Amino acid sequence: MNWKDEKDETLVCFCSRVDKATVVAAIKKGANDVKAIQEQTKAGVGGRCKELNPRGRCCHPDIKELLEIYGEKR
Repeated sequence: MNWKDEKDETLVCFCSRVDKATVVAAIKKGANDVKAIQEQTKAGVGGRCKELNPRGRCCHPDIKELLEIYGEKR
């Protein structure tokens, strides 16, 4: 998935119903790793990934990709 091209309302975490805009907002507020994003948004903590996510996997890789795209460049 190309997260740069996805709409803000595209779900990142299907378990907690967290969209791209929410994750990006957390990153802009200083969340700089998956744990910080989980704490701020509750994304990636539902545990029903294979059941709810159409890709049948956890959203952590997507969160990491959003961090790479929208996070602070070092």
